[in-house]
Amino acid sequence: MLKLSGLSLSCEYQPFVCPHTKHIHGYEALARFYLEQGQAIAPNLVFEQLHENSDALASIEYQAKAFQLKHAPAEQSLFVNVDPHAANGVHTQKLLDLLSSHPQVTVEIIENTCINDAELANQLFHQFKAANINVALDDIGAPHSMLSVDLMMNVDYLKFDRHWLNLVAEPHGIALLSALIEFGKRTGKQCILEGIETDAQLQLARELNVDLVQGFLFKPWFIRPEQSEKLIC
Repeated sequence: MLKLSGLSLSCEYQPFVCPHTKHIHGYEALARFYLEQGQAIAPNLVFEQLHENSDALASIEYQAKAFQLKHAPAEQSLFVNVDPHAANGVHTQKLLDLLSSHPQVTVEIIENTCINDAELANQLFHQFKAANINVALDDIGAPHSMLSVDLMMNVDYLKFDRHWLNLVAEPHGIALLSALIEFGKRTGKQCILEGIETDAQLQLARELNVDLVQGFLFKPWFIRPEQSEKLIC
């Protein structure tokens, strides 16, 4: 088990890029954690442990979001990931107040395979929209994920998982993705394709007519703040 109090918190900003012009249109902030010796540790290991303690999860989620907002690239839209379990109950308003004070922020929410998580995500969506915060539905099409029609109809952004890059090799896969992107276009949503790593995949994104892409093809444009801070838990 990790000693959370010995970890340092930082983040990484990964750009959203127009597939046609290659201009940057904002960033996604991703949490990063480091051991006392400076060694990076996988964020999922930290969050898996935090899920065993809801108060610690909420505290560190708030600390991470405050850090990401403080060090974000200037005058750029910023997407942040929010764990529905970290914004549940008494912790919700504090996080809403933080995020709503930054008008360029969009919150990404994920629906998992658990029905309770899906209901929690839907509840959180309505709270964010009531606070005038834009919402993106993340990881659409990821293996083992569910898809809520209600959420998909009402969010501002649709983020398609990298798994689609494998599915589009099949006729049904490309047909389904194209239809979902067309739905996004017709309903005024921005469509983002994740996982772009090659020029061929970037060309596919152009042909699919998505609005934005992200992925390791643009790693030279990733930004990591020099600052970090100790976890408060």
